[in-house]
Amino acid sequence: MAYPTVSAPYGLKPTNLIGGRPYAGSTRMVPISNAYGYNFFYGDVVRITNGVLAVTGLGAASSAEAGTIGIFQGCQYTNPTTKQLTFSQYWPASTAANDALAFIVDDTQAVFQTAVLTQSTSSVSNTIGTTIGYISPAFVGSNAYLITNGSNGGSASGNTTTGDSVMAVSGSYITGTTNGNAKFTSSAPFRIVQLPTASAVTVQATGSSSSSTITLSAANTAIQPGMQVICTASGATNAAPGNYNYVTAVTTTSVTVANATGTVASGSTFTFVGYPEALVAWNFGYHSYQNATGN
Repeated sequence: MAYPTVSAPYGLKPTNLIGGRPYAGSTRMVPISNAYGYNFFYGDVVRITNGVLAVTGLGAASSAEAGTIGIFQGCQYTNPTTKQLTFSQYWPASTAANDALAFIVDDTQAVFQTAVLTQSTSSVSNTIGTTIGYISPAFVGSNAYLITNGSNGGSASGNTTTGDSVMAVSGSYITGTTNGNAKFTSSAPFRIVQLPTASAVTVQATGSSSSSTITLSAANTAIQPGMQVICTASGATNAAPGNYNYVTAVTTTSVTVANATGTVASGSTFTFVGYPEALVAWNFGYHSYQNATGN
């Protein structure tokens, strides 16, 4: 479906620079080795090794990877069949071309728009599929993992029709029975700096609350950990739009929130707002230009 519906990840797309400065669209050209055996997709995080481009191994790890240089934005090469210079949204694996060059956004100050994926309930996963998750304004200032969806280690994930990446970001994993996102403040590749509002999703449900638990009148699978909770009913506390309270766990009709919402009578309306996209920037030390370790 067309934007503002976000139905799948699409990689990382540069929007501007830290401080609100405009992004001029500049890129750096980096060689791709002849017949390199893995695809690069538009919006992939990539690295360099021995002077040429390589797939990232950054993944859901919390440690930096030497050589991480930026975001792939297409490439050019001489097509081995037509012998013509070709510009492509993605690099087709194993293409025999000695003149292949990738266009890379290597600015350490760049801010990227990307989809948010839902994490599992046991541990952080780098291959969690393409199910969209949600975060809320309370997550701004926290950190995000890179989810490569199989590109980690070289597998050819991505859309060969559009050339687009399926990389995205997520928060931490949820302890409970429903997938979602938890705030993460320890070291991770990206910092969440803002949330696009155009694609926000709103879900309403009725129920009651006592302390930090909301009891819904009926289970609602659209409600996920990470979503903001709003309630204006009598007795509600920490539930105004500006309180930025959020869901931390969901178990059937029981919704746990970060801050107690007070005592609210049965049949009251609760609004849950989820943001399926984030604007993220590199955390210091994860981009190779900010990392003293060479490659």
